[in-house]
Amino acid sequence: MSLALHAFTATGVLVGMAALVAVLDGSARLAIIWLLVAQLIDGIDGPLARRLLPDEATTKFDGYVLDLVIDFVTCVLVPAAFLWEFHMVNHDRSGMIAVAALLMFSCLWFSRTDQQDTESWFHGFPASWNMVIPTLWLLNSSPTVTLVVVACLSILTMTNVQFAHPIRVVQWRIWNVSAISVWVAGVLFGTIWSPGIPAPLIALIFLGPLMVAGSTVARQIEVTRDVQLFRNR
Repeated sequence: MSLALHAFTATGVLVGMAALVAVLDGSARLAIIWLLVAQLIDGIDGPLARRLLPDEATTKFDGYVLDLVIDFVTCVLVPAAFLWEFHMVNHDRSGMIAVAALLMFSCLWFSRTDQQDTESWFHGFPASWNMVIPTLWLLNSSPTVTLVVVACLSILTMTNVQFAHPIRVVQWRIWNVSAISVWVAGVLFGTIWSPGIPAPLIALIFLGPLMVAGSTVARQIEVTRDVQLFRNR
């Protein structure tokens, strides 16, 4: 059973390759669909393993490492190629720096030994470029806006600002699950509808990231308050 679940997880890299091929073929919409499929696999393999495998189940394969390898392909490498191939940044020094920052800071985040706390909050932006880059593409953001967003999120990967794991974080779980669900729905329907996305759908595409940002800001306020209370004791 454990080997079968690892094999299911490993299909994510095949989907990632399909997304990369779509990027290289110039098909942005197909690439986004494949990235959404990869996210679906990533979202269900963990809960399946926790539900179906006993705690004492062991294999010579490390599911956590396997997940990280596949996530780096689907969440970082393919979106970086997407960013460059579809001219979301200028093909000059600024664009090269943006792609380099995305890749290098993501590498550093994936190597962090403190990626999550005991409550499953991520430390720093968890390099989820597979949602960010398609969102910017669907919103037809200018190279300048894209550059600023990539720079800000790249810097955030190296901070301790906490982002919720949408499934495993208990606090505000309904909000967090709703946020990622709205975001995925916005990207999916926006991709199907594009080009010429109607205003209500544009609003939906905006809503998911705003909900995630709201959760992050609320958590940071809470953490800052708790630190101040501890210092004032």
